[in-house]
Amino acid sequence: MHKILIAEPRIGSYSALLLLGLLGGYLIARWRGVRVGIKGSHVDNLALLISVFSLFGARFFSWLFYFPPGVSLWTALRDTGGGMVFYGGLIFGILTVLIYAKVARLPLSNLVDVFAPGLALGLAFGRIGCFLAGCCWGDVCLGPNEASQIPARDLGWQVRTFPLLSPAGFPLAVRFPNDAGAYEQHRQMGLIDDQAANSRPVHPVQLYEAGLALALCLFLHGWFQKRRWSGQVFCLLILNYAVIRFITEFFRADNSPIYMGLTLSQVISLILGTGAVCLMAMRRSGIIPAQSGPLSGAGIPQAKTL
Repeated sequence: MHKILIAEPRIGSYSALLLLGLLGGYLIARWRGVRVGIKGSHVDNLALLISVFSLFGARFFSWLFYFPPGVSLWTALRDTGGGMVFYGGLIFGILTVLIYAKVARLPLSNLVDVFAPGLALGLAFGRIGCFLAGCCWGDVCLGPNEASQIPARDLGWQVRTFPLLSPAGFPLAVRFPNDAGAYEQHRQMGLIDDQAANSRPVHPVQLYEAGLALALCLFLHGWFQKRRWSGQVFCLLILNYAVIRFITEFFRADNSPIYMGLTLSQVISLILGTGAVCLMAMRRSGIIPAQSGPLSGAGIPQAKTL
């Protein structure tokens, strides 16, 4: 954990990694966009709009589901210590692309394909930022005797979902210092006292997801040349990330279950993943027709340059 990347001027690690993720995603999208006939200025405009509205959406979802009752949205937006929900940013980002495509008369399915690999890259950087900031920590790794100290059954399900995968001495486990959320959680559970220097060992689930998101970025970047219809790359992004998030969420200790033992992000993953599967099935069955027009080198219709 390393919250502050540079002391003077003060630059937080999470903010810096988030900025790198946005920049990296933008560069990939622009490189891809001009190669499928989308004017670079459109990618520039969308990158700026997505950055603004997706960050708003991420904080909006955090305010909606995680902030204490009575806190206004304006207060939540100004709170530098508040969290962000990736799915909120994703949903607002998709809405931004949808509206821009409508106004600019651009092919929506082609636009979302162009931004899909960069979105996965941005997520990878963002999760590294989460690790450095000490948020989104994972399940505690304890022996059976120590695990018996966890006070509540529901809490045990949240912070140590798979005991067989969270033993004492787990080689990838990490400890967070006393200004991290994991430390405070473990102190409240009685797993450590006020004089402890660090939290108990936990899964670095942020890095698990960062690695998987990077692999997804590379996969989508390579698959772009093989896509058979515009929108396929985006559907693959949504489907694969839904699976990644659904699984990794079991190893996170900061999100409590809300429905049938599932967290909010897992419920959203099921909805979005199902939606992506349905879209792919409808495209394969011909319910959603293919675009007409000359094919580009990527195997899909060449988008009109405006």
